[in-house]
Amino acid sequence: MFFANTVVIATHRRSGMRWTIDALRNNSPDINDSYMSLEQLEAEHDGAIPLAAFRRQLLNMEGRVLINVQDLPSAETWQGLDERLFARTILRNSPTIYVHRDGRDVMVSMYYYMQSFSETVRNQSFARFLRGETAPDSDGAALSRPGYWALHVESWLQTANLLALSYDDLEADYEATVRRMAAFLDVRLNDRLRPLTMPGPQDTEPMLDSMLGRLGVRRRRGSPPDQARVGKSGDWRKLFDKRDREFFMKEAGPTMRRLGYAR
Repeated sequence: MFFANTVVIATHRRSGMRWTIDALRNNSPDINDSYMSLEQLEAEHDGAIPLAAFRRQLLNMEGRVLINVQDLPSAETWQGLDERLFARTILRNSPTIYVHRDGRDVMVSMYYYMQSFSETVRNQSFARFLRGETAPDSDGAALSRPGYWALHVESWLQTANLLALSYDDLEADYEATVRRMAAFLDVRLNDRLRPLTMPGPQDTEPMLDSMLGRLGVRRRRGSPPDQARVGKSGDWRKLFDKRDREFFMKEAGPTMRRLGYAR
């Protein structure tokens, strides 16, 4: 079976997915240069791939294949039964690298990113955006955005065969972080590591519609986002006021403290 060569890269949205993928595929000869998105099994995804074609493509790829996912590890959002079972099998049998980021920076990054293509978000204050709701799956009760972030982190950290890294690790200690990932996956690294580069807006375009559906926002077809904003750790301090900080910690405080971000 192909599970011997699959590696899951999981993050919450706006938490370093592309950085992690590029850090591995650009620096290890054992990692396939192409990668796949598990959300492409969803029929409503902009770049949807039928299950049979997804399986064939995966079987024909050489080396270790990175499969990214931004949903929960339960894969409850996949509506087709076969697709849901396949996704769960991949998630349960593959080593996983989960990259987390300070949830306050995630909220700020999502706010600016979604403003670039959503008129609804452009007309919202940050305080209103922060308190918006999202559902973890089609039948789940709505959570605040900070509440869903906390659920996402806690759910993934409970999975087996997982290496958890922080966005700060990639940003501030890149080489050591790449070596940690390579040791976890038991893959070789090139003699000289290529530096981290920022992804352009086209890199995340195929995943937008699936993401926006979760957040209750619809994007007009053919309207790609503007140039991606480059955020840094700690940017949340520029946008959060006292009430925002209190609300966020009320919704996600235990997770923030667990990850060492509550300061």
